[in-house]
Amino acid sequence: MGDLILKNCKTIENEIVNIIIEEGKIKEMKKELLSSDKTTDNIIDLKEKTVIPGLIDPHVHLRDPGLTHKEDWKSGSEAAAHGGYTTIIDMPNTVPTTNTLEAFKEKKEIANKKSCVDFALHAGVKTKKDVKEILEEKPAAYKIFMDLHEIDELYQMFEYVSKTDKPLCLHCEDKNIVDYNIKTLSSNPDNDSKTITYSYARSALAELIAVNRAIEFAKKLDLQIHLCHISTRQTLELIHEARTSANITIEATPHHIFLDNTTYENYGIKAKTNPPLRDKNYNITLDLLNVFDSIGTDHAPHTLEEKQKNTWTSAAGIPGLEATLPLLLTEVNKNKITLKEVVRLTSHNPSKIFKIPNKGFLKEGYDADITVLDMKKEGKINVDNWFTQAKYTPFENREYIGCNVMTINRGNIVSEENEVYKNEGKYVY
Repeated sequence: MGDLILKNCKTIENEIVNIIIEEGKIKEMKKELLSSDKTTDNIIDLKEKTVIPGLIDPHVHLRDPGLTHKEDWKSGSEAAAHGGYTTIIDMPNTVPTTNTLEAFKEKKEIANKKSCVDFALHAGVKTKKDVKEILEEKPAAYKIFMDLHEIDELYQMFEYVSKTDKPLCLHCEDKNIVDYNIKTLSSNPDNDSKTITYSYARSALAELIAVNRAIEFAKKLDLQIHLCHISTRQTLELIHEARTSANITIEATPHHIFLDNTTYENYGIKAKTNPPLRDKNYNITLDLLNVFDSIGTDHAPHTLEEKQKNTWTSAAGIPGLEATLPLLLTEVNKNKITLKEVVRLTSHNPSKIFKIPNKGFLKEGYDADITVLDMKKEGKINVDNWFTQAKYTPFENREYIGCNVMTINRGNIVSEENEVYKNEGKYVY
């Protein structure tokens, strides 16, 4: 692993520093370089471009194994590098589901061979025995999709995870409400082509009830829970009241922050996702980001054929790894949020929540995971430049000001402009 010096880096505190990297770690950050520091010819002058810790995405679906026609670890991790991410955490809903020791080891082996950025895995929850066995492989957390299970079964699953030292990530939608609403609304053939109906089938009430149940279970079991893709203001109010008595962290997604369900009228069925884009009476907005703990892209790729069906049969999910940072940096340039806030949500907190060692901060001794930003660069989001297999987004052609121009993973440049280079990602634990 070659040594590297990054000259003239602007930090989020607006200081100009030089970063000396050795053996994949940040050896030193200093204002002046001495001749004795220059032990390598590999010196890059960043000309006062901004550096932030490499982004950590705690919520991706890379579809490998079993669904690689949608995405695999190679294309998904290349999309991550291109989007400024140096660490990603994959969800367990692949084929097979990552809820047994054998399946967990299989996915880890695949990722070790294919991933060009560092990674971790969330585990599914099957039996008490499986949960305990997977713990030996050091999952980032366990994950339950609450919309797939009845109440008694859910409590038992929560109980299994409470016996570990890991957080429980949750997709919070109530199964009974979702099932009833879909059955009722899909009985009217007119709704087959009215995508906006989907946002009412998987209603805001379904999220609110599931979150309330999750909080009650977590209190009873003294369990740390991480609530994925919270999408309504009403749910945020409930969580705010519960934080004093429960160990809760919450995640926002870029599509729930920047879009509402009127997007279906312009972009159509390809904007379908779970939980759905919300009515303006319920949706979260950028000004609420300060109450969130992290941003997860919920990168959920599908083929265009799978996306372009009717309201009920079209696949749910939006790819987000390559759109998120330009969207956020544009708001920084508009003075709507601060760059410190972006770093808190995309680097600092994900590393803390999931206890990822030596990542999430630009500090001496930490991994040299660095994302370089050009805060003045302008353009439009263009899927033709993307590395994900899923080349569609409701943000296509949206103008941006500010984007990542280089991604460095453990001292190796893995992406520069619209190029991605070969790199061997490793399991972070």
